[in-house]
Amino acid sequence: MKNPPILISVLGFFAALAGFGYLFFGFRALGFDWFGLFGDLPALESVGLWGWLAIVTGIFWLMAAFGLWALQPWARLFAQIMAGFAIFEAVLAFFQFPGTGIGFGMAIMPALILWYLSSAEVKAAFGLTDERAV
Repeated sequence: MKNPPILISVLGFFAALAGFGYLFFGFRALGFDWFGLFGDLPALESVGLWGWLAIVTGIFWLMAAFGLWALQPWARLFAQIMAGFAIFEAVLAFFQFPGTGIGFGMAIMPALILWYLSSAEVKAAFGLTDERAV
């Protein structure tokens, strides 16, 4: 198994952080108090469905992280779809906050991620191009 390009590893790292964050929130929303670590922090109430959805989302993000590290094509597609959603959110921010630059600031990183994931080097790393034709 070959090592992924460094920026794919970085994207996988941040996907894993998102996954652990969602898992942490999901367990906390379901009432798990992490063995009293938070002391007197009030417990969340009536958020069972959101807790389970957060846990499922965390599992998906962790699967995507391991998929990126293993150079699985579906993980690249997942990252592209998530970056596309982020671009759409940035377009909404363009209209919600006109003239502030917030939408532009929100669009920079997802646009760079989409550009990088569409590059020939990354496609070759994921095995999506015919190396004889290159």
